[in-house]
Amino acid sequence: MDRIDRQSIAKSTAIPFPINFDNHKYNDMYKAYNKIMILARDLNTQVEIPEFVFIGKEGSGKSTLLESFIGFPMGDSGSNLRPLQLSMINNLSCEKPLITFKRDRFLKNFEVDKVVALGEISGEIQKRNVQSSTPIKIQIEYKYCLNMHLIEPTSIVTTQPNRKISVEDLDETLLSYTKPTNSLLVFVEAAIEPENIEMLDLAKKLDPKLDRSIFVFNKFSEFLAKGTFATPRDLNRYLGIPNLDAPTFFTTLPNNEQRLKCTNKEELTTACDELQAKDIENLEHMQFDKRYERNIGLTSLRHYLSELTWRRYQETVPEVLKRLRGFKKNSEEQLAKLKQQLDGMNAGKLRVIASNYVMEFLQGIEKLIVGTLEGNPNLNGQTLVEEKAQDETGEWYDGNHRPIYFDERTWNVQYHDSKLYGGQQFERLLSEFKAVTENIELGELSADEVASSIGSNKPTNVSVLAWAASDLAQKKTKEVLLPLVDQLFKREIYILRRLVDIVDRMIENKKKASFRRQASSPMFESSPLTLGLRANGMGERTGSPATSSINGSGGIGNNANDSLVNIEDHPYFTHSIKEMYFRFIDQVVQSCKNKCMDEFYTTKLIHWDLQNNAELKHLVDQTNKTHISSGKDTHQIVSTLATKLFQEMRTRITKNIMLKCYNFFLIPMQNELWREVQGKITVLSDSMLEELFEVSITKEGLKEDERHLITVVNQFQQQEENFLLAANQFTHPTN
Repeated sequence: MDRIDRQSIAKSTAIPFPINFDNHKYNDMYKAYNKIMILARDLNTQVEIPEFVFIGKEGSGKSTLLESFIGFPMGDSGSNLRPLQLSMINNLSCEKPLITFKRDRFLKNFEVDKVVALGEISGEIQKRNVQSSTPIKIQIEYKYCLNMHLIEPTSIVTTQPNRKISVEDLDETLLSYTKPTNSLLVFVEAAIEPENIEMLDLAKKLDPKLDRSIFVFNKFSEFLAKGTFATPRDLNRYLGIPNLDAPTFFTTLPNNEQRLKCTNKEELTTACDELQAKDIENLEHMQFDKRYERNIGLTSLRHYLSELTWRRYQETVPEVLKRLRGFKKNSEEQLAKLKQQLDGMNAGKLRVIASNYVMEFLQGIEKLIVGTLEGNPNLNGQTLVEEKAQDETGEWYDGNHRPIYFDERTWNVQYHDSKLYGGQQFERLLSEFKAVTENIELGELSADEVASSIGSNKPTNVSVLAWAASDLAQKKTKEVLLPLVDQLFKREIYILRRLVDIVDRMIENKKKASFRRQASSPMFESSPLTLGLRANGMGERTGSPATSSINGSGGIGNNANDSLVNIEDHPYFTHSIKEMYFRFIDQVVQSCKNKCMDEFYTTKLIHWDLQNNAELKHLVDQTNKTHISSGKDTHQIVSTLATKLFQEMRTRITKNIMLKCYNFFLIPMQNELWREVQGKITVLSDSMLEELFEVSITKEGLKEDERHLITVVNQFQQQEENFLLAANQFTHPTN
């Protein structure tokens, strides 16, 4: 785009001065704009508010330019020690500008917002004008404006006069205002010869392409009065400024004396118009090219910034409409799926859903027992310390209910520091049980215990001593190991019961992955209206069909496998399946525990086994040859023999219990569980199945959701019609 073409966009006949506070003729356009912004906010559509940053040195006239642009006098508040941020907000209820100074938390007595009259602006700024990088924020609500931010940072300070300004001359606060991509930079300086322009180099550093830059050369009448231009050609060459490829405007604004005389916006507007008319008159006397008239005066600048703001908002209209139609389409799809779900609430469909869920549930349990990464061990696995920290588990306790503390590494407990679940966690528990039992000793037997075991029999009889040792070993083994066996099964129950929560997460993750594949379009998301679906009444139950399908936790599939995505809508059924699983665990535990109790033989069997054990028999024979002369010899013989029996029994019982936990607990969880749960579901009658799925209650809830979704779809339809009308009024305003 050449220089003339680029400058030509500075004025258009499309929409004259929509931001001017006096422009009441475009009332319909402002109403349309307000509707568009409200809908954009309701649809969570990000709309960037145009931001204009006025940059200049002290005395450049940027404060006067800002004041003249908004259209009413702000008085003389002196040098701005803080940035000034004016936020213009469209508010149809404000027939006159409502001016609010936002709170300054760091200033005493200014901790709350304050509404002021037009004549109080200058005084309020003076009260807050202290050295700070925090801006003074002023909010101007008005019926006849578009939302925009006007920012006046503190003035640029240079140590050397008449020197071109560089980035190094800017403080951090001013520099931060120039970085946002939605910020347009308005460079203000006094009119000067092109080769002496101070702001050009700075603009090229901050905005290399100059596509965010606007140049305003103030005090234009003074520059013309110098008689710099000998011919009209020289004047027109200057107005074109060959080195400046950006929108350029030449203004003459009221000086301080003239500004202070203006007590209302009408007087300020008149003063600005008179100065602009005088500049145009002088240019006509100098025979300037009429093509540059669009660059002369405050009116032209206001027109350009106004139309630029208007076009920025125009660009958001298609995005808001696209988002609105996306939500409407999404709601229509949800309504269709809801009707499909209502049609599918029959016994045949429910039987398929039930069968698929049970299969998915049992497959998940089996995978976790056999071994799989689907359960996400980093998230759902437990180290040995984490497992024992649960209320259902805890430390091991001996027969006297004293905790057994040990170092897992020293006792060689496998995978003690690994996060495990399912079968691997079960095996680690057996390894820990083995380590604990192997380190349990009989301890010293008291004389009372030995004497009580011998009873009235003569201690000289070796058979009597063997019987006493067998009886002591039997009682001590049961006393020491039974509490550990009880704790073992308690821990095993905990390990297998917690698989239910992991399987739920596995199913949920599969469902989310499937949902992401089906809904990869960015348009497929929850609308504000549908997010509030069923906020009262039936919608309060967990996972109501409409809300769950909209936010990604539900939906209706096109085949049997996809019906899994609805299963959370039927918590009573899923609870029943889990209860079947828990009851099966209890049955298997009881059966396995009974078989493990067989390992605790009676004294007779132990005594009989002692007679058939070569090592123990040899010990008995050696004792038989020894002359027993005292109770001390009796105690030593019985203790030695009982200790040997205890160690042998401890090793055998530990080994057999571990084997039985595999054969009668873990293996049935892989084989018999399927027959137990799947079999019960298969034989359910239609009436029992409907009761499990709470068909009558669910249908009632679905019909209520259907009525609500129909309302939502109709609302979107009406919103679309209203939006198209508002968008047309905003895009093609009429006066």
